[in-house]
Amino acid sequence: MVIEKRKTFDSVAQRVLYGFNFIYSDFDPIGSDLAAEEEQKRLHNLMGQILDKLYENPHLLNLPDAPDEAYEWYMVNNQKPALSAVFLSIYKSLYEFYKFLYITALHGEINGGSLSISNEVLKTNKAVYKPIYKTLLNEVGVEAVKDKSRVSIYAEILTPLKLLATKVPTNINKWTPYELADFCRCSFSGNKDYLLHRTESVNGLNGLLTNLKSKCYEKGYNYEAKLHFAATDLSLTLCFVNEVGGFQIGYNSRKYWQFSFGTMNGIGEKAMLEDFDQLDDEMKQHFISICRPCSGCLVCTKSGKNKIFTVHVKYIGKDYKLCPSFPCHEWETLNSGLIEILFKYHDLQIRYGVKK
Repeated sequence: MVIEKRKTFDSVAQRVLYGFNFIYSDFDPIGSDLAAEEEQKRLHNLMGQILDKLYENPHLLNLPDAPDEAYEWYMVNNQKPALSAVFLSIYKSLYEFYKFLYITALHGEINGGSLSISNEVLKTNKAVYKPIYKTLLNEVGVEAVKDKSRVSIYAEILTPLKLLATKVPTNINKWTPYELADFCRCSFSGNKDYLLHRTESVNGLNGLLTNLKSKCYEKGYNYEAKLHFAATDLSLTLCFVNEVGGFQIGYNSRKYWQFSFGTMNGIGEKAMLEDFDQLDDEMKQHFISICRPCSGCLVCTKSGKNKIFTVHVKYIGKDYKLCPSFPCHEWETLNSGLIEILFKYHDLQIRYGVKK
């Protein structure tokens, strides 16, 4: 599918699948005795076709046909519990499908034109073959056959599939034996460099993120692209990190506002507000815009255990009671002016972040 910015889809399933298409890797082969570059290319095309087929017809994996719906930027999942259940069911179905393919590729045995894995090995690895997988795989020219003892896959892409499975990051932590994001996006190399440019292109930022990356490197920031695929979500976060915080670019399939641009945290903000008169006009205006006026909710006091966080400031003859507990750190888009303000804000974080 063509990757372009969209706010609405035909269904929730398409909204989720858009994210998988968005992260789908550029073809980046690796040297291997197991599968030549041409074979890796065929698998890359086939795995992409699976996503395209699912996007066109989510019923190929029995994904729910719930009409498109998402959350506004300020909402959390429990504000729409029925919608949350739909998202979870879609992610669970996709994860179980890719987990089956991964476990089969990793532990299965290739014999001629087939890749076979025993039911016992699938069970040991908590993977399951479902009859609906046959329907989906047939759409891309792959045959799946199950008998009493095993599941067999017949295709011409078996050796690159096994190669892809061996490149999956493992032992992420004690709860996560493997990370399937590279597998579902068919990335042999694990390269994520294209994601920043793709985010820039889809959001019409015309080189802004490329320039941001260069300037961050000049100022000593480190860059990291984080991808995670689980049975509950697919997440993407691009970070430029300094000693205290930094820039954060995120993607969230559950939001109408899918892409977000901003800063990582609010470390040092209360100290900055308490030193408000020493800030320049640009930063004073920034804090007035990101900190909401105190509403008297007293959440910050933790039932009276703490003092009220609200800081009283004055700017151009007007009094403000600014709450540093719930600041705005994300925006729907980015521009050069905001970037310069956030660089200045990050410098202040380093200066004020150690203050109590």
